[in-house]
Amino acid sequence: MTTPSVVAETHWAFIHPFQLRLQRGIEVYLWNLASTIAQQGTSVDILTWAGPLAVPDYACTPIVRLHRVPSVRFFQAQFAVPYYAYMLLKSNYDHVFVHFAGYGEGMALRLARMVRPIPFSVVLHFPPSLVPHRYHEFERWGFQRDAVNLIAVSQTTAKEVEQWAGRPCAVIGHGVDTQRFRPDAALRVQVRQGLGLGQDVPVLISVSALEERKGMQWVIQAMPKVLEKMPGTRYWIIGDGPYREKLEAQVYGLNLHNNVMFLGFQKDIVSYLSASDVALLLSKGEASPVSLLEFAAAGLPVLTSPHSPFPELVQPEWGQMVQEQDTEQLSQEIIQLLTNPYLRSKRGAAGRVWVTKNHIWHQVARQYKGLLETRQ
Repeated sequence: MTTPSVVAETHWAFIHPFQLRLQRGIEVYLWNLASTIAQQGTSVDILTWAGPLAVPDYACTPIVRLHRVPSVRFFQAQFAVPYYAYMLLKSNYDHVFVHFAGYGEGMALRLARMVRPIPFSVVLHFPPSLVPHRYHEFERWGFQRDAVNLIAVSQTTAKEVEQWAGRPCAVIGHGVDTQRFRPDAALRVQVRQGLGLGQDVPVLISVSALEERKGMQWVIQAMPKVLEKMPGTRYWIIGDGPYREKLEAQVYGLNLHNNVMFLGFQKDIVSYLSASDVALLLSKGEASPVSLLEFAAAGLPVLTSPHSPFPELVQPEWGQMVQEQDTEQLSQEIIQLLTNPYLRSKRGAAGRVWVTKNHIWHQVARQYKGLLETRQ
């Protein structure tokens, strides 16, 4: 990334150590948000740790500047505090957004704010009940007291944050790139042909880290009943994680190895969504899953668990919440969608309308700007 040629009136920084190390929802969120805010006229820096990953293709833009903490062998953690403090004082940011406190952010802000005031806000992608140690780090540095804003990505998270902090917490949800994630009939044909898959073969898909709480095991458990009605159905699982071995053992135990495919981590899931029919996200302990918005934008009907934050996000016009451990109910909902093309199409279209109205990145960026304007 290079320096923008146009000097903006305001200058923001986002500090997030894992942008070049992981590709979870929070990293996807920040790449998209930063570039959209910059498109709207604010100069944006991302301060991050060096890592093995490249900037994703969709986030490669000259209008966002990426600054890496210097890395010398195993001592990057020791360089984070002085580097962040140096950047905070040198760059004279109008506002700083942090997502963690234990990776140099807390100490750097304390040191820099001893020299001059530095307004900052905390963006919270996880509720205190899920990761209490993260909130202990915030408390250590007084973030809940000193931040201009506490920002949560869902009402569920905000409610817990307000109880923890004893102060209001704003809610600004995630966004989705509806130009990148969209129904694409031609791509569907191309991808299926490339995989040697017939155009009429039913395909279910889940995209997430492979953890027990993500719920893929319940879809696998329901597959035998689905196959009784819809032989040949495929279930694509995209992602990697510590639960993969147990999931694979479950698949082989149920003799589903010809129907359940582990596709691993994929840099770009657009093509796989285009070639799928139904998306499933049966997780618990989520804050605001980006994949839910990507499924809807791609025109896929969605089945989720009933756990928070799904009740505040899933609309009956395009999604259905099911008790994930109820194999009978889950299999029946899957079968209903797979055997009814009209219902799939109707729900898929409604989901895309919903995200386009409520969750495009330009709307999210304007919410951030509006929040800071009300504080001036």
